[in-house]
Amino acid sequence: MKKRFLAALCLGLAFGSAAFPSEPSAQTKSQTSSIDGFEFLNKDIGEILYTVSMYRGIAIVADDTVSGKMTFRFAGTSFENAFDSFLKAQRLYVNKSDDLWTVSRVSIREEDGTFFADAMDCKPSLIAEKLGSYFGATVTYEQLTETPLSLHVQFRGQDKKLALKTMLEALIRQCGKEYVCTTTNPENTDELDFHIKRSLNANTGSFQQAESGRLFIGHNPHKAELFDADIQDANAGLCLEELFNNAHKEFLFSCDTSVPIKRLKFTGKNFQESLSLICASSNLDCTECEGIFYVIPLQEKTNPARDAGKIWKRHQFKYYPCTKANSLIMQRFGQQNAIILEEENAILYFAKDKTHESIEKFSSSFDIKQKIKRVELRYIKTSDFLAALPPGIEGSQIVKAKSDNEFFFTGSEEQFKLLKENLALIDTSEKRIRYDLLVMQYQATDDFSFDSSLSARRLSLGDKHNMSAALGSVLNLNLDVVGAFGLKFASSLQSAINENRAHVFADTTLHGVNGGTINFKNTNTYRYRDNNLDPETGKPIYSGITREIVSGLTIDITGWVSGDGMITSKVAACVSRQGADLSSKTGNPPPTSEKTITTEVLGKSGEPVILSGLLQNEDSLVEERTPLLSKIPLIGWLFKSHKRTKENTELVIYLVPHWEKNEKEAQVSSVKQAKKEVEESEKEFSARVLNKFIFSTPKEL
Repeated sequence: MKKRFLAALCLGLAFGSAAFPSEPSAQTKSQTSSIDGFEFLNKDIGEILYTVSMYRGIAIVADDTVSGKMTFRFAGTSFENAFDSFLKAQRLYVNKSDDLWTVSRVSIREEDGTFFADAMDCKPSLIAEKLGSYFGATVTYEQLTETPLSLHVQFRGQDKKLALKTMLEALIRQCGKEYVCTTTNPENTDELDFHIKRSLNANTGSFQQAESGRLFIGHNPHKAELFDADIQDANAGLCLEELFNNAHKEFLFSCDTSVPIKRLKFTGKNFQESLSLICASSNLDCTECEGIFYVIPLQEKTNPARDAGKIWKRHQFKYYPCTKANSLIMQRFGQQNAIILEEENAILYFAKDKTHESIEKFSSSFDIKQKIKRVELRYIKTSDFLAALPPGIEGSQIVKAKSDNEFFFTGSEEQFKLLKENLALIDTSEKRIRYDLLVMQYQATDDFSFDSSLSARRLSLGDKHNMSAALGSVLNLNLDVVGAFGLKFASSLQSAINENRAHVFADTTLHGVNGGTINFKNTNTYRYRDNNLDPETGKPIYSGITREIVSGLTIDITGWVSGDGMITSKVAACVSRQGADLSSKTGNPPPTSEKTITTEVLGKSGEPVILSGLLQNEDSLVEERTPLLSKIPLIGWLFKSHKRTKENTELVIYLVPHWEKNEKEAQVSSVKQAKKEVEESEKEFSARVLNKFIFSTPKEL
């Protein structure tokens, strides 16, 4: 009595708010002693076990796998039932001996020639250590996951090494596929040394999600053909994969199986029942076809009367994409219940046998191996050819190659011949256009004087018609002025240059392709600070923003050559000029002026185009003063001089387009020209004969 009183007193001091069992009878140490109940509120498990051991009179300890706090209430039965209920509620096991009970989350035992290993909510590293300690083996491991997991394994037989290996392999399957179990010394069959390590080649992506919950699916300890499962917050795909692996079934996931299963637990279910429970918990469905289980999305409820005689059957496609094949089959046989397996290039159809036979026969008509032909382009790119496909050729028959100027063609022989014929017309070089550009700036002032530099002399006394001309810098221009505009224009231009009435603003040659745009710019960029005038002080206020004004000449030319060799040129020219910068005084940006000309002309190759009318007028006033004397009132006007100059400038653009023919185009052009000359000569000869016949007398005939 005194001992029990002291124990009750210790309990009261330790737990305060806990309710304790009533005073036991004289059979305290009996295994059938009864109690009124237990009640512990958020107490440490180790302290609870110590309190219970004080009451029971036997040493009860917890190993390193047990930790945490709990709340437990129990009333009205024997101590053994109360203690077992406590263990089940906390998912714990107990190993009993005569003088010591050890509570753990891992239980390893041998019964009737079978080894059992059970673990609940325990770290994998602790489970591996307990297995090694029980079998007297050395188990080493790399860093394992810290997420607690559950394990239930049984092994029938007396081979301890095989039993330990089986249990370790079951453990690492819960950790993930990245772990493997190897024997430290494979040559020594008696030595029990194992090492758990990460496999560098393992694909661990799909097993990451299993670490956030609990997953166990295994055979029932009493009936090997049945299954037990304990699943909490685990990926449905992982659960199904574990079930299929344990049942040695082939499977294929044809949909997203990353749906989490919140909580599922069952015992003693066969394979089909287990599969149905897992699929129902994740809104998935599973169908078997030719020995393979296909996981599919949950199907609508079938109508037994309508779907009588229908079965699932797999249709494999060798060459034709299954997605396109499904569209053709749906158009031919109407809407069918189908599951597309893109990774396998196959389709599952739910139909009757006759429909399956028709689908197979229809699929064989288009699922054939096609000859692939490589086509190399000479002048255009594959993207350009796809943008203008000829009739009879589909874009799906063209497969781009690595290079931009080649592709693969998958059509028939007839289509390939048609393709080659069209390529002869499409795959041609672009016509090239050359523009000779000359931009002259003509100036006219009030004191402008003319002085011609053209000189002429007779070559000989007897020949009065032969003349020679001496031209200066005109012959140095890039543009053939004499050939394009004649000798008279060339002499006038030379005279204007010599007298400073004309300046060469631009002299260049531009090259482009048929239909392309050529941009020519000869501009100056002026930058100024953006400011405003202070209305109170009149001083400029700078905003810190720098702006730009671009002035000068810009020319955009777009040309194309028609079938008859004529050149159409669309020209847009703009001349802009910047005035004096007065921003520091007025706060306004510098003034600018702009003149624009846009025209479109059609002519032969070599015919010049002249753009004029870009006029600009500028007045300048120059004042000269005598220092000091010019500031005397009235008399100071005698010591000042004013000179006003009015200057008119005009930009004239001379443009000569040329069609630069390649060898083939030149040959074709020469042949056409020869035919044209022959036809003209024949017409002229026929006209002369006819004229002679009409106006001749009978005697002359």
